[in-house]
Amino acid sequence: MLAGKKLLALAFAGLLILPALASQKAFADGLFQENIQGNIAGRDVNLFVRVNPPILTTETAGDRFMQVRLFEGNNETIKYSTFIIEISKVTGSGEDTIMSSNAFHTESGLLTLKIQPQEGDVDVQATVDDFLQAYKADPGGTINIKGPILLDGGLYHFRIDVIGVDNVRALLPPDQIRTFDTYLSVGDVVTENVQYQGQNYPTTLISYYDKVEGFAFDPDSLTYSWSMPFNWDVERIKSATSIFVHEEIRSPKSFAGGGDVTAFDATVNGKPIVTRMLSVDPFSSQEDLTLHFLINRNDILSLAADVPDNADTMQFAFSPASDGGVKTSGEITTDTGGMLVLLDWEPNQLSAESQTTLGLEFHDAFSGERMDDDVTYDLRIIAPDGNEVYSQENQVAEGGSDSQTLTFPADETYTVELEVKGVTRDGQSPDLTRNGIARGTVIVPEFPVGAMLAVIGALGSLVVYQRLARKP
Repeated sequence: MLAGKKLLALAFAGLLILPALASQKAFADGLFQENIQGNIAGRDVNLFVRVNPPILTTETAGDRFMQVRLFEGNNETIKYSTFIIEISKVTGSGEDTIMSSNAFHTESGLLTLKIQPQEGDVDVQATVDDFLQAYKADPGGTINIKGPILLDGGLYHFRIDVIGVDNVRALLPPDQIRTFDTYLSVGDVVTENVQYQGQNYPTTLISYYDKVEGFAFDPDSLTYSWSMPFNWDVERIKSATSIFVHEEIRSPKSFAGGGDVTAFDATVNGKPIVTRMLSVDPFSSQEDLTLHFLINRNDILSLAADVPDNADTMQFAFSPASDGGVKTSGEITTDTGGMLVLLDWEPNQLSAESQTTLGLEFHDAFSGERMDDDVTYDLRIIAPDGNEVYSQENQVAEGGSDSQTLTFPADETYTVELEVKGVTRDGQSPDLTRNGIARGTVIVPEFPVGAMLAVIGALGSLVVYQRLARKP
């Protein structure tokens, strides 16, 4: 780590005396990237932070990357940026264990920390700028680091202090230094042989939030269960504007009664969850059925109301649906947590070989607010045999709304797969931070479970999603 040289020491001193409002707080628990808004010297800026690969697990081989970009509202990167980046691992109690704290300078304004994960001390392989006493990135903005950063599964805290912009020979005055906080996740992988009726079924569980604890399977009820550390402090959750919990489990399709069904009863901390919080994917793998728990901030706040004060874990369980029923989806959530899509199926009674209109309305999954920007997406309707019966690519939902007209070829249970590919405002470069795939189900024939959802509330408040009554 760098020694406390004169200019860097002044920067740190400035940080210590900054008022609380100088820090731009954002908490992206459970995500791999975050775009944080702030203000520096009267300029509206954004700090983009990303961990790459996009979904990083402890089984991922090779180098890992942390990317930082400071840019203005017109999407122009701010050159000659100097950062102090502190990387910490968050423990189960919610406390931080600092792993690295260093100053970095990038002339291009783009900074990529190329991390070679290994045990031992942190080794930054770069020259130090004599004036700034900060590690200097190469012309492409890259600095190589060796050490235990992003090595283990769990939640990481990145504190980024912007201490200089525009000029390699200047640091910001203490009252203009800004701190950006984000919490990004490294997935944890557990592989177990589930035993049922004398057979072993290899099952994989990936927690994209924190480490898995107590994975178990009850053969009598066909119930899977596990937990992970979680801090249920309501004030912390309220301040976490983009918190997201994603758990993924893969079960062999050869497991009759387990991996070959498509409807499940699922709970979080013993409370049943709604269909948009559970995504079933039978097609990404030929061998396995994949199930996703997708729990956003508003869902977590709702769950927290019933959690005991001393609770320090989030507990998951699921089993084949007791009634065996599959329902048409009225809302689906992307697997990266950024987008909620409301589905409106018309006419009331869907039928094969008849024209159907699907209305699409895109909402920010964290705030619940409808998108005003244009959303680019792909849409696929997939039959039970895996064949696509409808496919459209690079469609644009102007102002967050669109519709598609299609015909179902037969009475079947179909999978709806929608991939968000970018959000665009006023001709600016696309915002890719909300990209992801959302999945749902449509039954033909069946009355849809809802026309549209009413999304009420405002950003920063608890949003309650209310499903409209089934049409008579």
